[in-house]
Order: sequence, then structure tokens, then C-alpha cells
Amino acid sequence: MRCSGWSSLAISVCSALLGALLWAGTAAAHVVAMPAYLASGSAESITFDAPNERDDPMTAFSVTVPAGLEIEHAHVVAGWTEQVEGSRATWTGGSLASRATADFGMTLRAGGDPGLVEIQAEQRYPDGGVVPWPVDFTITPAAETPSQNLALAGVVGLIGVLVVVAVAMLAWRRRQPSST
Repeated sequence: MRCSGWSSLAISVCSALLGALLWAGTAAAHVVAMPAYLASGSAESITFDAPNERDDPMTAFSVTVPAGLEIEHAHVVAGWTEQVEGSRATWTGGSLASRATADFGMTLRAGGDPGLVEIQAEQRYPDGGVVPWPVDFTITPAAETPSQNLALAGVVGLIGVLVVVAVAMLAWRRRQPSST
């Protein structure tokens, strides 16, 4: 089958996007913040998704925030005791089985300048082991947050999918022998 340059380009782009989406799911085994942004001057509930990748149960989890972020309070997690001391929130007394995931939440207030900051998460184990996780977090300008662009991103994504379907249909039709 012979493809035009545009068809080859469209197929290449779609393949790259599909590959990126498939690989993104397998690389998600680390502590992540949801959402990963907060508008300057505001407070919001942030959840830290913590997978236990070790064979031993995780017995403590902590999050330390940098200057520009303030922990207003740590949320209750069933089976764990939460404590906030300054810029650090810690959950102890619980147990997270191997290969399981738990969500630890807190309310954060952003008072710093907009930009990327790094939050430090730590998982602790009964043998004294500590697994540190840097968590990227963005403080956005007060007047705009990424959620304002979500509708536009959705529309652009839908248009992209429609273009891919149209290109695929054209390629399929060109393959079909004419009946006349």
C-alpha cells in the first residue's frame, strides 16, 4: 500500500501519542500529588497517592513542604494517626501492605511566588528503611489556574481524535477497489 506524506506523518504522530499514553501508565509507581498545583494565595485539599513498592509493610508516611507552602491540617486516614509539626505532616501507627496503595491528604495553603517547588515525601518501614520521593508541585499565579485551561485542552484533544479518525477513514477508502 502506498501512503502520501501526510498520511505517513499522521500515522507516525498517532503512534507516538499512543505509545506515550501506554508507557505513562507503567511509569506511575511513585508518590504523586493530586492535584499537582495550587493557586498562590489559596488553600486546597491535596492528596498524596503512596504506593508501597517494597516487600515489607509501610509503617509511616510523611510529607515535608518547602517555603511558600503551609500545611493547614493533615486529613484523617483510617488506621493511621496524623500529626503536623511546622512544615511536616506525618502519619504513623498504620500498616500498608506490600504492593498496596494509600491516599494521604492534607490542606495546603500557597503563599509563595508562582513556580515549580519540590515537596519531599518519605515512606518508612519496620526495618528502619526510608524511601524518599521528590514530588513536583506547581504554585500558579492567583488569577489563573490550570483548571481554567481544561476545557480548551479537552476540545483540542477531541479535535485531534477526530482528525486521526478522518485520516484513517480516508486511508481505508483509498485501499478499497472502485466498483466501476
